[in-house]
Formats: sequence, C-alpha cells, structure tokens
Amino acid sequence: TVQSFVTYTFLNSAKETTAFSNYGCAFKCNDLSRKTQIRRLCSTNSAITETLSQYLFNLPSADEEISNAVIAIADSCIEISGLLAVLPLTCEDDLLETVANGGVNVQGEKQKGMDIISNNIFKENLRPHAAVLASEEEDSIILGSPGKMYEIAFDPLDGSSNLSVNTSLGSSGKMYEIAFDPLDGSSNLSVNIPTGSIFGIGLHEGSNETPFSRSGRSLKAAGYALYSSSTEFVLSFGEETVGFTLDRERSCFIKSRNSISCPERGTFYSLNDGREPDWPKGLQRWIYDAKRGLTPSGTIYSSRYVCSLVADFHRTLLVGGWAGNPRPHLRLLYEAAPLAFLAEAAGGYGSDGEQNILDIVPSGLHGRVCVFLGSRKDIEDMEDYGDIQQCSKKYEF
Repeated sequence: TVQSFVTYTFLNSAKETTAFSNYGCAFKCNDLSRKTQIRRLCSTNSAITETLSQYLFNLPSADEEISNAVIAIADSCIEISGLLAVLPLTCEDDLLETVANGGVNVQGEKQKGMDIISNNIFKENLRPHAAVLASEEEDSIILGSPGKMYEIAFDPLDGSSNLSVNTSLGSSGKMYEIAFDPLDGSSNLSVNIPTGSIFGIGLHEGSNETPFSRSGRSLKAAGYALYSSSTEFVLSFGEETVGFTLDRERSCFIKSRNSISCPERGTFYSLNDGREPDWPKGLQRWIYDAKRGLTPSGTIYSSRYVCSLVADFHRTLLVGGWAGNPRPHLRLLYEAAPLAFLAEAAGGYGSDGEQNILDIVPSGLHGRVCVFLGSRKDIEDMEDYGDIQQCSKKYEF
C-alpha cells in the first residue's frame, strides 16, 4: 500500500512550523508569510499538492516498472538542476566550457563538462530500471544490467546505421528501453539560458527485435525537464500531457499543470531567422506571409527563438505556434520523437515537413530529421505550402 499524506499545522507562536510529508520528502518552514502562502495554496488548489509519485500511482497506464523508471529520470533531473543552479559558483571552468583536448560526442558536437556529468547521472540512475538505454552522448547502446555494451556500426557524420548488433543482449529482466538527451542546449550554459533533458520510453522486445528500431508510435511515455527560473518536468503516457514543478525544499516534483492543451493555432514561430537565405522556397513564402497576416489563419505572427530546444518547445506547447528546425539536424530518438509524442498528447502535432514524426522509423541510433512541433493547424498550413525541408548543412558557431 502506498502511503502518502500532507500535513500542515499552523501554531500561534513564534516557532510555528509547517511540515509537509510526501513519499519521504519533508521540510520545515519557520517563516510566517511563507507558511501562510503554503496554507493558501493547499486550501485553494488540491492539485498543487500532488507529487509525481502520487500521480504515477493513480495512473492506470503506468505499471510499477515504468513508474520506477520515470521516478529515476525525475531524480536525475533534480540532481542536474541542483548542479546547474550553482554552476558558476562552485564548478571548475571546464564544466561550462568545451572539454579539453577537442572533446566531441558521437554527433561530432563539442562537449561541455556538464554534458558528460549529466550523461553519467542518467546512466547511473536508469540502468537498474531498463533493459537497454540509448544516449545522445554515446555511440553504443548501454545494457540495463551489468554487461558489455552493444557495438553499433554507424557513420557519425550523417548518423546512418545498419543497426547490426555484434554482441548478445543478455537478460536484465526489464520491460522497457529508454532513449535520452541528458542535457540539451548545453552551449547556452555560460550565458545562463534555459536548458533541458528529454527522454522517451518504449517496450523492449528482447532478442526478437533490435532495440530502438520502431517508430515513435511505439512509445509508452515521454517527457522533458526544463531548467529555467523554475525546473519543470513535463510528462505524458499518451492520454494527456501534464506538468510538475520542482519544490527544492522537498526535493519533489509537484503537479502544477493539469492536462496541458496546445492551442490549434498560435501567434509565434520559432526558428533561426538568420538562416533565411538557405531556406527552401516554400518555407520562405510561409514566413513572408506569416509576418504580414497572409497565411490561411490571417494572423500576423511574431518570432520567438531561444535556440534551446526544450525552452522553445515548452513555450510553444503552452501558447501555440510552432518551433523547430527545417534542417535534418535534431535526433529522432532523443529529441524529435519524444517531443512529438508530447505534442500530440496535448492536441498538437509534430511533422518533418512532409509526414508525422511519430510515423518515421529510425534509420539508426543517431538518425536526424527535420522538425516542426506545435499547433496542428499552423503546421498543417505550412505543410500545404510545400518545400519546407532544408537540405542538410552544417553551420559553425
């Protein structure tokens, strides 16, 4: 039996104490104004006291194993959030800067020290809860139980793979495989711009099937953490998309957004306008028309672009419009499919410019796709313009 309770006691004394307890999370607060605020929250919004653990326990589609995996992911995000919150004060410079000696990940991207730390946190916390793992920072699949890593043959320049598995899987006894991007947007750390973590969880078919070889339709759950002025954890099992906010005093995620709904249309688009000369003609026409209220919606759109995928997607999910990249730059397994899963559960849409991202079968562990995520009607209007996928091009920063 899951035991959970919330208690709040207000005493008329200088030592008055408010105690909250939820799944082992507790804190004391001795500030009257703070206690009063908490009391009002608890009395006016019961949803604000529901922890992530409670939500999972009450969710019929979340079995014990996937619930434990999600909690392990959330714990990883709490740990990363804590490190990021004080990073400029407590860390060595190389955690903010590129790894010495030309460190790059499998994508050919320059790694920050925090990329490596975040990846290790995810691996350590998730291995006991998954059959296999795949990380954006790793060139091979990671076994969920102690053992050898898969050896995957692929070309790191284009992300292609023949998905040939050269070692046997062995048996971890776990049902799920988890793909994750441990720290998205790390290039922004030195200027304190929001970053995030992204994950997708699918059923593992054992030795009968190569891991991570099915489309996003096979996902059972997906989510992300946004590390910003607060840390949010957004999650979906397909039925709805919900949001949780980190209470640092309790080290718990508390439900703060009920059943997020992405508007059918928005007023913003989010991509790098500086690349406009390289865009295909259809995308150029849509942006030209959007700025003048000439698209089918008649809306005059504005541009909002952080250049941090989780931040741009989070805003878009809540207020509408679309965010993405017309180049085949974002990874299908680690970024595009999980976020498309979340968008669709919230009534939105994820497209590569020609088809639903959730219908795309991975070409390899690190295959990349064009991405447009957000309001369904806005993206469908843009698809009707045609020719919105940009050819692959690498930009130096």
